[in-house]
Amino acid sequence: MAPASSNANGGAVAKVAEAGPRSSSSIESLEKENQELRRTSKYRSLFLSRLAHELRTPLTSILGFSEIMLSQEKLTDAQRSFCERVQSSAQQLQASLNQLSDLARLESGQTQLAVEKISIAETVRDVLPALTRSAEKKRLKLVFDASEDLPALVSDASRVRQVIYNVVAYAICRSPEAATITVRVDSASEGIVISVRDSGDPISEPSRIGILDADDNSSTSELGLSIARQNLEILGGSISAQNLESGGELLIHLPLQLGQSTSR
Repeated sequence: MAPASSNANGGAVAKVAEAGPRSSSSIESLEKENQELRRTSKYRSLFLSRLAHELRTPLTSILGFSEIMLSQEKLTDAQRSFCERVQSSAQQLQASLNQLSDLARLESGQTQLAVEKISIAETVRDVLPALTRSAEKKRLKLVFDASEDLPALVSDASRVRQVIYNVVAYAICRSPEAATITVRVDSASEGIVISVRDSGDPISEPSRIGILDADDNSSTSELGLSIARQNLEILGGSISAQNLESGGELLIHLPLQLGQSTSR
């Protein structure tokens, strides 16, 4: 190390020379930490993907046999109740596995897109029946409305459907018994806006909707909302939320053309 000079300029030079090795060491340390984080993330995504794959086959069998058993007319009320519980639990597990598979694909960077021209109103109509059973369990009413002359979207239909499904599923989860969930599609200056209104408790942090912390003990519906947010970012869209006088509203923002930004 060079000796420090007695004047002010020399002292400054000596300090910079001393700080140099420490700065280089810090950079190397950060690079090693980043490599370790990438490695951990890779193994985590691989584990989630394999876990979902290994559990999907026996789960499909459970769902298939429970459906066959429920189709039998000679079941007693108790037997039918047990079969319905088995089927319901298997369906919940299947939903969780689907979320894990989606999360693993997103984390691994598998973002291949199948771009096509789609009708957003027809897409929403196709998605809602898949949520009917979940809504009926809580005696919820799903209401759909769309403005006239909606423009077509050029986007990934599969991801758009998944976003809508996850957001409405979240609204179902947070809604009280016998409430109404309203889904509406409108044109906007930045593209298309899908509004999902429910009668649940106030949303605690609307500005952080769909953002999960590493230590969050999140439910399946909250995980699904996070996946919806990540998919929207890939599509150039976004999600926002606000509290109403009674309940909350989630807004899905989609650009008319894939790759455009909704600026939100």
